[in-house]
Amino acid sequence: MEEQLKIIYLHGFNSSSESKKSKILDSYLEGEKLINLESPNLNTSPKKAISQIEKIIKESSNRVCVIGSSLGGLYATFLADKYDLKSVTVNPVVRNHISGMKDLVGTHKNFHTDKEYKFTINDFLDLQKLGLKELKKPLNHFCLIKMSDEVLDHNATFAYFSKSYVLSEKGGNHSYDDFFEKIPLILDYMY
Repeated sequence: MEEQLKIIYLHGFNSSSESKKSKILDSYLEGEKLINLESPNLNTSPKKAISQIEKIIKESSNRVCVIGSSLGGLYATFLADKYDLKSVTVNPVVRNHISGMKDLVGTHKNFHTDKEYKFTINDFLDLQKLGLKELKKPLNHFCLIKMSDEVLDHNATFAYFSKSYVLSEKGGNHSYDDFFEKIPLILDYMY
């Protein structure tokens, strides 16, 4: 009998479990008996978000893999490294992007819920702690990069994951609009 797999999808900054990629993944996996997808609404505090995801990982009786987009990619990388899991990241935030995120300190409105919240200087400092200098097992990570990402410098991402599996493609955007087409490749990697 094949092993059950739990996939935790981690959305990006200012997003939610209602994100486009989360919905695409959920639709693709509908009726799939061997894969359990969980897409939590992450806390806006990085520290609390990490605790929230760790709780899901620790409570799972199945093998766990994480998929993260943008800021969720930073979380996925950090947690995969900590718990020896496989991760797939999509145009992820990496260590060299974090210093530029200080500009995010202030009030924001969630794209899906319209709920306002504050991203504090302490949240930014907590974010810095998640930027690992080096990955323990680089081959536990598969990174999908669009070279025309208008939000994050793809060169920094590529350099960070240089010893990992990387699919880097010309064009595209931060939203990674052809995510659906990559799902079979993602699942092959996870299994």
